[in-house]
Amino acid sequence: MNKLSLSLVAALAVFNTANANSLSEAFSNGKISGELKSQFYQKENNNSKTVSIWTNGINLSYNTADYNGFTSGVTFQGASVGTEDLDENLNAYDADQNVSGSVLSQVFIEYKKDNTTAKVGRQYLATPLIASSGSRIFKESFQAAILTNTDIKDTSISLMYVDKYQGRTDGNEGAPSFEKLGDGVFSIYATNNSIKNLSLAGQYVNAKDLVANNTKDVSIYYLNAEYDFNTFKLGAQYYGSDDDGAANNDGNAFAVKASTTIADISLAASYSEVSEDGGVDAWHLGNGADYIYTWSWYEGSRYSADMKATKLEAGYKFTDKLSANIMHISWKTGTSDTTKETDLIVDYKVTKDLSLRWLHGQFDNSGNEYRSRIYASYKF
Repeated sequence: MNKLSLSLVAALAVFNTANANSLSEAFSNGKISGELKSQFYQKENNNSKTVSIWTNGINLSYNTADYNGFTSGVTFQGASVGTEDLDENLNAYDADQNVSGSVLSQVFIEYKKDNTTAKVGRQYLATPLIASSGSRIFKESFQAAILTNTDIKDTSISLMYVDKYQGRTDGNEGAPSFEKLGDGVFSIYATNNSIKNLSLAGQYVNAKDLVANNTKDVSIYYLNAEYDFNTFKLGAQYYGSDDDGAANNDGNAFAVKASTTIADISLAASYSEVSEDGGVDAWHLGNGADYIYTWSWYEGSRYSADMKATKLEAGYKFTDKLSANIMHISWKTGTSDTTKETDLIVDYKVTKDLSLRWLHGQFDNSGNEYRSRIYASYKF
């Protein structure tokens, strides 16, 4: 039995030895929530071969009420392929959407006392270097132990140990399972807002034997600063990594961003640059861990050696229910031609619980002509 499983058993034992009436109330006053979702994906490559898939899913979560600082929660995810047209590329969506099955993605115990929170078990994470992506039918998850403290004013510090990761599929049309992350991942993550209008964030990750061949130890560094001038915002980022793997990822990346909102119009411009002699190893710990300013919806990863990228964004809020955004991203290295991606995103909130999204990406100098998605989500 691994360390996290032992921790869960110990925490559950605390519950079972507590006052029965109070424990009963903790469960009876708990909350059930969920989501029904439907996703249609289509793409056409440069040889005019088109594939598509329609996948439906469900999430069900239950969280207990607080009992003496303790809470617990579980989340079940299920999915099934509705229809597919994969004749021209049978494996086109094996890594993300061609999946039927279920997985218990969250099973955790959480304890809060004063300004300290401890959370142990399977859980969704959202930090710059370790993050669950929810853009596919199955949301990614991690098995982790996290200790967070906010004793210092306007500051949050989290210590994290992660030993397993649940992806999007098993690669063979089945549901994902929790797989070991090498010999484990340690991280410290901190945020600070003590200076008015200035937001600071930093994270350090150290992973041992991270990939399947057990040859890669990696350290990753992240810093982000954003200042709000009221009429516009300026941001700056730094990424760095030391990696003993086969790929040359002992490098650094820098990015800057300027953004503003005028009435219902939002505008932003970003630029990133990676060191010439080495890339940055920032892609292993969840597909949600892509915080660099020049990210794009489809062909992300701006971390290769000698890569320079620019991004322009514009958005308009038509009504409280309807909004649209467009972003244009271009990137190249010293040895490659410029690749371009233009993404259009339209969001429509039908009701408080039902939402729709259309996402379309058009490409230049890429393996695809276009990629398109339609999302429907009903939350309860």
